[in-house]
Amino acid sequence: MNTEPPGLSSRAQSTAIALPVPTSVALKRSLGWKSLLCVVYVTVCSGPFGLEEFVTAVGPGMVFILLLIIPILWGLPLLFMSAELSSALPVEGGLYHWVKTAFGDFWGFQAGWWWWISSFLDCAIYAVLVADYFKFFDPQMSELTHWGIALAVIWFFTLMNIRGVELVGTSSILFVLFMTLPFIVMIVLAPHFLIKFFNTIAGLGAPKISHNPFTPLVPEGKNLTSVLSTGLLMGIWFISGFEGVSTAAEEIKNSERAIARALVLIFPLVLASYGLPILVSLAVDPNWQSWESGHFAKIAENIGGRALGGWVSIAGVIANMALFSTWLLSYSRLPFAMAHDGYLPKAITRISPKYGTPVTAIVLSSTIYSIFAWGDFQSLVIINIWVILCGIFLEFLALAKLRFSRPHLPRHFRVPGGKAGLWLTVICPVAVGLFAMLASETKEIVAGSMAVATGPIAFWLCKKFVKLRNA
Repeated sequence: MNTEPPGLSSRAQSTAIALPVPTSVALKRSLGWKSLLCVVYVTVCSGPFGLEEFVTAVGPGMVFILLLIIPILWGLPLLFMSAELSSALPVEGGLYHWVKTAFGDFWGFQAGWWWWISSFLDCAIYAVLVADYFKFFDPQMSELTHWGIALAVIWFFTLMNIRGVELVGTSSILFVLFMTLPFIVMIVLAPHFLIKFFNTIAGLGAPKISHNPFTPLVPEGKNLTSVLSTGLLMGIWFISGFEGVSTAAEEIKNSERAIARALVLIFPLVLASYGLPILVSLAVDPNWQSWESGHFAKIAENIGGRALGGWVSIAGVIANMALFSTWLLSYSRLPFAMAHDGYLPKAITRISPKYGTPVTAIVLSSTIYSIFAWGDFQSLVIINIWVILCGIFLEFLALAKLRFSRPHLPRHFRVPGGKAGLWLTVICPVAVGLFAMLASETKEIVAGSMAVATGPIAFWLCKKFVKLRNA
């Protein structure tokens, strides 16, 4: 007689026997290894686009310091945590179930809620940025036309996500190739600029560069603490997302092993994707104060002509499309998992019988993104990071709790270094994140705290008006 819990996929059932973690039914495992690698790369990095404003905000010296510190104190711990928990609990909803299993329904809801509401701004911004690029062809573009382009992006990739993660993965392979190749060409064509760059640093002189490109440490007139806080928040933004793909674990082939392997392999590629373009760009154009979003295209044009500059510019559009596509894949699984637990309407658990994807959750998320794409919410990015950081803190605490409370979970990847490695993995990123949050300006602390407070309020409302009705 079959006594397995109903409604669980075969791999999730083995986990659920030891853990009361409800998952999905009829989801289709179709995301293969190569596609998974590219999906992870896009969610974590998606190329160096946006780093230009990072350099302008904190200065070239601080950028390189942060690109050395953040991967060690933040990136690696996030990778280790995501890899271990993905292998221990490879279930749909990922991070939501990690925290719920460790600390119960309330904190699990907070993690899922905070990540999902962060997506309202995240995904809308990616679609808006694509529309912004089209202003090059029509500088007088109306707000309605601009919104229409953003909607076209949102719903094109919504249809792609509904048709299955395999299609998202295949498109991600093409996106990654198109995004990374122009920067490889830039690096190959720029050795003479790099020679001048390092000659300057060594004091040997270079006729076209008259100062050390690593100076100043911070922009003139700015406070070191403020710059460090801003830099940490922006750096964390750029080196995050390792846990993103976990939410679609039951749509990934051999996810209990594949996710961890993909995360480990992608990490050095992410560092190279950030560090090398900045190094080359500072050698070619040391006037970093004038850098703005899209400046890499101008630098590419200086190196390889209009063709290379145009390629980088188009790659910027593709990067934002890729980010929207992969993060829609990730974020939309959170309301699906929360609805499966009764905290959101049961209709959100509907799965497409043809494609095996959570169609209602995808459409609901995209509808919200469409609304946010109309307004100018980019000034709320710092607040958004607050919400994400609180969710990540819960994930690190769940890592430690589950290591001791559920020691027999099948972990195909474990944080290296024993107990010392585990505690370093938890303490370092939490300390970095807390410093970045608390060193923010007062108005950002107040606004960020208010955004975080929506979690407990939403839990009470959903438990009172949705879960009891579903019972």
